[in-house]
Amino acid sequence: MIFIKIFQKLPQFSGQVPLEHWVSRVAINTCLNQIQSEKVRAEVRYADLSDEEAAVVQNLAATSAELEPGLSLASRDLVEHLLAGLKPRERLVIDLFYLQELSVGEIQQRTGWNASLIKVRAFRARLKMREQLARLTVGGKR
Repeated sequence: MIFIKIFQKLPQFSGQVPLEHWVSRVAINTCLNQIQSEKVRAEVRYADLSDEEAAVVQNLAATSAELEPGLSLASRDLVEHLLAGLKPRERLVIDLFYLQELSVGEIQQRTGWNASLIKVRAFRARLKMREQLARLTVGGKR
């Protein structure tokens, strides 16, 4: 991958610095960009959950009925775990849209984002949370 980048960027080589320095800079930047793109956010694993949170996940997987009152605190903690796996902008849109129950217009006024961006970010955040929850429920059945 680095050699391909070097050949792609060869027309940008000005000759003002030694070729070795330029090649090493391209290699370093390529590696840094790759590391940045692969940064791993902390995943929520089933084993990391408390007993109450694990019970909530099992209840959610088993039925769509109301949770017992004793599990409401655990369910709130589970939601916080799922939110922690989101990017800050995704957390913000979920918070404003679902937890504070603001309309798209109100979110536009607060953030300056357009309506389609708000809807896309909310959709992607919901999808990520759903995938995290699915990983938890699959982990719980093993």
